Amino acid sequence: MIKRVALVGASSTGKTTVFELLKTKLPKWEFISESTRTVQKYGFIINEAGTEATQLAIATYHLKTLLQPYNLILDRCFLDVLVYTSVLDKNIPQRTTTYLESVWEEVKEEYTHFIYFPIEFNAVEDGVRSVDEEWRHQVDIEFKNRLQSLRHLTISGSPMQRVSQITKYLNI
Repeated sequence: MIKRVALVGASSTGKTTVFELLKTKLPKWEFISESTRTVQKYGFIINEAGTEATQLAIATYHLKTLLQPYNLILDRCFLDVLVYTSVLDKNIPQRTTTYLESVWEEVKEEYTHFIYFPIEFNAVEDGVRSVDEEWRHQVDIEFKNRLQSLRHLTISGSPMQRVSQITKYLNI
C-alpha cells in the first residue's frame, strides 16, 4: 500500500524544516514541497489576501500530488485547502467552499497519515509567509477542529525530536 503522509498546521510551525530533515531518514520516499509558494510563483495571491482562484489553484496542486504512485511525504495537503478556505470565507464564494468540501470527501482517504504541527513559537518573517499571529491562531483552531475527525499525530519539540516521533509513528 502506498503511504501518503501529510504534514499539516499553520504557517511557521516547523513543517518545512522537518520535511527537509525527513529526506535523510527516508531516502526511498518521494517528497512533495509546499504548495502555497508554488502557486505564488504563478502570480496567485496568498495568505490573508488569498482568493477563490488561489484556493482552486492550490486544490489542483494537491490533487495532482495524489496521482504519484510512490510513498510520499507532503509538505501540506488538500486538508490545508479546506482550512484556509474556511478562514478566508468572506473572500470565497459559498459554491467554491461547497465544491472543495465535496472533493475532500472523495480524496481524504487517499492520505494515510496526518502529522499535525501546533503553534509553539512566533512566526518568522521570510518575506512570504504571514506573520500575523491572530491569523495563524485562526488557522490553527480550524486545523484542530478538522483533525478531530481524522486519525493523526500531534508532534512537538525540537526538529529532531519531531522527526523521531514521525518515524516511530510510521513504524520506520
